[in-house]
Formats: sequence, C-alpha cells, structure tokens
Amino acid sequence: MSLQINLLPEARIIKLQAMARRRNVTTATVVVGIIFGTIAITLVLLLGYTYSIHAANAARINTLKENIAKNADMEKRASTLQDNLAAFATQNSNRLYVSQMFQNLGNAIPGNIKITSFEITGDNQVTISGTAPSYVAVGVFSKALQEYNVNFLPQPNLERKALFTNVQITTVSKGSDNAGDAVNFTMTFNVDSSLFNKNGSSQ
Repeated sequence: MSLQINLLPEARIIKLQAMARRRNVTTATVVVGIIFGTIAITLVLLLGYTYSIHAANAARINTLKENIAKNADMEKRASTLQDNLAAFATQNSNRLYVSQMFQNLGNAIPGNIKITSFEITGDNQVTISGTAPSYVAVGVFSKALQEYNVNFLPQPNLERKALFTNVQITTVSKGSDNAGDAVNFTMTFNVDSSLFNKNGSSQ
C-alpha cells in the first residue's frame, strides 16, 4: 500500500490550477479566432470574386449594347432589303412574260414580212404594222397566226391551242414608197393569256 503525500501548499495548487485554466481559455480563444478569421477571409474572397464576375458581366453587357447600337442601322437596312427582295419575288412571280409572246410571235412571222410597229393593250390585244411583198403574203401571215401552235409549228412546251385569236387585217394598201408589189398593212389580234404566265404554261 502506497501513501501519497502532498508537499505543495494549497495556495500553490490553486495558482497552478488557475494558470492551467488560463492556458485552456487562451488556446480556445486562439482556435475560435482562427476559425472566425478563416471564415471572414473566405467571405471576403467570395465577395471579391462575386464582384469581379459582376463587373465582367456588366462590361460584357455594355459591349454587347454598343455592338447592338452600332449594328442597328445595318439590321434596319438588311430588313429593308429583305422586304424589297420579298416584294420583288412576288412581283416576279406575277409579272407578264412578254418575252414568251415575242418569241412565239417571231416564230409565226414569215421571213418576207417586216414588222415596223408593235402595240399591246391591257386586254392582251396586239396591233402591228409592217410591210409585205404582196397582198397574198399578208393573207398568208394572217393564216399563220391563226394556225400557229395548232396546225402550224406546234410548240412542245405549250398546250396545243390557238395562241393568236381574232386575227383581223385592218388596213392593207400599196404604198408609194414601196417597190414592186410591196404593200403596207395593219393587223390586230388577241394573245392567249397563257403566254404571259411563267414558263409560258397555263396556270
């Protein structure tokens, strides 16, 4: 059996215990301070990062707004151009294909006929004037117009029907300035509307 004998006076023991408590409190205070300091630094860093991101986004937004303002006039012109192109496409799809009529009329004109004037009205009535070597040649030309695309030169890309109708010789006379039997003539006829449609086909 061992016997423990306390050789320190009671005041010394109390003092040592108080010092130990102060060390523990100091240690705890330092640890808590470090923790709060770390949290504070972390929050400051996060706030700095958030602010930098906000500043970068604000700068990008301002740059985009400036670019939009610079390109606004270009976009307006592009929109106007697009509208004009759309209008042109509509007009182009509905325009009269007069070239089709001229092409087919040219096919029907005999080589000895010379056309000196041409006029077309809104109802597709054509009036032409010209010279022919004789009265017979004028009659042949009139007949060729009536028979064109039916019994005379039928066109592979067109419906087989008369394209020039109501052909009438309105005037025919021998001019003083014409040599030999040559005559002047005026003729009217109607043009089938299919010649004015796209590709020369009926709609």
